[in-house]
Amino acid sequence: MNEEKDNYWDDDMSEAVQRFKSSLLSGSKKYFDVSEFEGIVDQLMEEGDLSTSEIAVQQGIQIHPNAVPLQLKYAQILISQGKYNQAHQYLEFVERVESNNPDVYLLKGSAWLIMGNETEARKSFRKAVKFADGDVDEILYHIASAHIQIGEIPKAIAYLEQALKHNPNNDLALYDLAFFLDQTGEYEESIRYYNLFIDNDPYNYTAWFNLGVVYNKADMHDKAIEAYEFTLAINENFHTALFNIGNALANANRFEEAIDKYNEFLKIEEDNDDAYCYIGECYLNLEDNLRSEYHYQKAIEINPENDTAWFGMGLLMWIDGKYDDSITFIRKATKLDRQNSEYWLTLGKVYADAEKNDDAIKAFKQGVKADSENSEIWLTWAELHKKLDESEEAIHVMKKAIEKNDDSMLKYRLVAFLLENKNQKEAFAWLKIAMQEDFGNLNYLFDIYPKSLKSKRLKKVVDEFRRGEK
Repeated sequence: MNEEKDNYWDDDMSEAVQRFKSSLLSGSKKYFDVSEFEGIVDQLMEEGDLSTSEIAVQQGIQIHPNAVPLQLKYAQILISQGKYNQAHQYLEFVERVESNNPDVYLLKGSAWLIMGNETEARKSFRKAVKFADGDVDEILYHIASAHIQIGEIPKAIAYLEQALKHNPNNDLALYDLAFFLDQTGEYEESIRYYNLFIDNDPYNYTAWFNLGVVYNKADMHDKAIEAYEFTLAINENFHTALFNIGNALANANRFEEAIDKYNEFLKIEEDNDDAYCYIGECYLNLEDNLRSEYHYQKAIEINPENDTAWFGMGLLMWIDGKYDDSITFIRKATKLDRQNSEYWLTLGKVYADAEKNDDAIKAFKQGVKADSENSEIWLTWAELHKKLDESEEAIHVMKKAIEKNDDSMLKYRLVAFLLENKNQKEAFAWLKIAMQEDFGNLNYLFDIYPKSLKSKRLKKVVDEFRRGEK
């Protein structure tokens, strides 16, 4: 009898939820058993209706005051509302009743973690694992989810890996691990876990699609195309996969094929400005500027807020030597996306070509403000000062760059500037720092300042460093 009832509620919990909501409107309370209240609360939480789910669990506890599942549900709701101390009161009650219930310690640990008390969180999580019995992988997965919630992705990844050691076929852990390894740039591992997930669920088109995205990021474009084609084979209406095949082909420099795929996509979504924009970029790479301009203009016509299209138009004008027009278009792009450092870098270069050096410097300043890790902006900015015979300013820019960016190339460039400025003592001091950081980039110094190859003192510094490394 119980089994039939459970199956009934699993199949159609929405009816119970509707009856509960109706009782709220009428002001009368209806009886539900513990499992029904659990299902009602779960569905309301899934709908994002926390206030009604709280009312439901409160009514459930009034009717079933010793029901541990409802006490846990209430604690979960209170944690989601930021009422951690109140949640702990309910968890303490459950712990007294069921001291070996792993869910108690899982929720306790989550609350402690959000509150910033990692020591107590770890203690609670250890107890959750201790009492997990055969569900260790599930508990570890939920611990990982708690860390994801507060943005501690590396720790979450470590817990997901532990979960898979206990159960290599935990699909949720496989999928999340693949997803977050992609986010942290560990593409090979992400690909491995997506493939393991697909081995278990070969018809999951979102997994195939995500795998294609990672392959594309890893510059494995043929593999990306294959993954996207599997996506479409499983779900022919997932048109984004078709669009992404175009992206993968473009990234592989197969521009004509990419254009064909984008045009195929446009037959489905005829007003997609991004597709027109990317076709414009393909034609730009094919040096077919007329067709490129047509497609960029079409993208802007559909969506005047498409910053990429405005930037593309700016590039076309720059190529044609129409600096004023180029500046107008690129400035429009920067207004739409002020944080895109590439826009500011290119704008600075165009200003420099137009011999508007003060404006160029202003653009470079905006660029490094948007992204101080963009080394090319610092280098281009300093090179402009060098071109203007402002060596001290070039050195100042490089030193400022080094304060905000740890790229060794910046230090080697500073060494070259100092050597050119006859400041060998400081140059060699910075050379030692640069070699310590990345000896492999030493050739960059020789490329940008060939005279350094003839310097006996510099050779001595390099030889001494090599001996010291052995």
